[in-house]
Amino acid sequence: MKRAGGPMIKHILVPVAGLPTDAALLEEAFALARLFAAHIEVLHIRRDPRDDLPLYGESISAEILQEIVDEAERNAQKTAAAARRMFDDMVARASAIVTERPVEGLTKGNGVSVSWREATGPTAWTLPARARFADLTILARSAGEPMDLEVSQSVLFESGRPLLLTGGAMERLDTVAIAWNGSLSSVRAVAGAMGFISRASTAFILIADEGPMDALAGVLRGGARPQPQLLADHLVWHGVQATIHKVGRQGQPIGAVLVEAALALNAGLLVMGGYGHSRMREIILGGATRHVLTQPTGCAVLLAH
Repeated sequence: MKRAGGPMIKHILVPVAGLPTDAALLEEAFALARLFAAHIEVLHIRRDPRDDLPLYGESISAEILQEIVDEAERNAQKTAAAARRMFDDMVARASAIVTERPVEGLTKGNGVSVSWREATGPTAWTLPARARFADLTILARSAGEPMDLEVSQSVLFESGRPLLLTGGAMERLDTVAIAWNGSLSSVRAVAGAMGFISRASTAFILIADEGPMDALAGVLRGGARPQPQLLADHLVWHGVQATIHKVGRQGQPIGAVLVEAALALNAGLLVMGGYGHSRMREIILGGATRHVLTQPTGCAVLLAH
């Protein structure tokens, strides 16, 4: 008999940009919220056009600069209006309750509460600051664009909260794969994903074969060994019988190997630690982390740092 275990997911943050791609992100967020009877906070962030004025230098007159600002603000208003229409449409179709406070009577699989919020500032700064006050932030998969990668990394490294990258596999969340190497990041990822892991009917602990960089990784982990059986024993207390699954690398990038293994096991969620240095993330970013942030995976990925 399964026990309820792990931190409950009750407050989900979903940023929207006023683009057609927001619809799929909101659909997945609503599906996830129903699983946990969670509240969705939809956040639209406007960039302040005045932040870009220093880029124009002193050769442009004040009148032209004001025209640039006015045009940017008009475009920002149109984008915000498009985002709000998408939000209102989703609320209507889901019969969701718009509220700023908890609603009694919502149960798992029955009903969703939502709220709308706007903020102004650079997304890479504003989003992680807000994400610190949510249980989970959901982002659409980055497609390799620099800003997408910057934003996803900022949430991962600066929020202190788990990040869920969508993968179009919410219906397969009953099977979870945990990428485990004994690192502090993987420990935090498991803790942040316990709400998912404890409700899964099947869980796998993925252990990759040692590669040439594993000695360095061991040093970065403080010399910790993976010890997957200890993790499996721990999960038993949450009602989870996890199977240890060894993964052969065969010269492939570790990120691709982990994703392929998760898909082969029909996992709808891959849980892994995000490795990188918060202040130098543009330079130092773990290979597995970069892979799942920029490449399609076919499953959702939960990251924690």
